[in-house]
Amino acid sequence: MDAKTIISRLKNTSYKHSEAVTIKKELRQLPSWERTSVLNKLREEKTRSDNSDVIDVINDIINDFSPEK
Repeated sequence: MDAKTIISRLKNTSYKHSEAVTIKKELRQLPSWERTSVLNKLREEKTRSDNSDVIDVINDIINDFSPEK
């Protein structure tokens, strides 16, 4: 799974939150090291995006995997 593919999927769908749920399920199936790598790349990619809807959904995905404080 690649961060750029995830961003592309989010940009190409009208139902961003539904796609985010699917992406989260896919991320949960990855080994933890790979999931961490993808999430780190998503953090980097979101700073390059100018689409606030995509940024919001990326934040939702990242926050879902962040440890609770």
